[in-house]
Amino acid sequence: MKKILILAFAILSIVGYSQELRKPSEGKAIVYFVRSSGMGALINFKYFDGEKYLGKFNYGKYLVYECEPGKHVFWSRSENTDFIEADLEAGKIYIVDSEAQMGAIKAGVELVPFNPNPESYKTPKKFEKKKAAILKSISENKEYVATDSDLKEGAEEYASIIKKSTEKYNKLKEKSEEFAKVLPEMSYNN
Repeated sequence: MKKILILAFAILSIVGYSQELRKPSEGKAIVYFVRSSGMGALINFKYFDGEKYLGKFNYGKYLVYECEPGKHVFWSRSENTDFIEADLEAGKIYIVDSEAQMGAIKAGVELVPFNPNPESYKTPKKFEKKKAAILKSISENKEYVATDSDLKEGAEEYASIIKKSTEKYNKLKEKSEEFAKVLPEMSYNN
């Protein structure tokens, strides 16, 4: 009986937060960067695609990034820098959750790809909880949209961070460091 109630609650939670995600333009892919947890809510995480600055936002917002399909290295910066490698297909939607981590001075960031395959989680309950949190984050929060001047100023302001972080990523790759991955089969269907 308890399991039935939990399952019913999970289904109602998902239905309650059913959010139609934006479809990519022809020949493009979309990546949603979300913050499904309020930990470190006031801290802005900065987002990048390789050497391209995408913007910064705190909890209560999410970023929709339309880009070319293919290989990307997304990364985010807070007290730390976290990298995630992506192989995106045209016409697909992907979701990356920016999880706040305990830091020494301010919150750190960990980029976690959302895998819509329930079998990739320890239990169906963990999958449903994660999916509901992500969809709730998108449906209840405001989309962050960077202006052209924000992007230009950010690219100039973070030029040295971009250079250092790119070098750091390359050094870690040379040492065969493993990074979280967004794979083509991890696309989300509305």
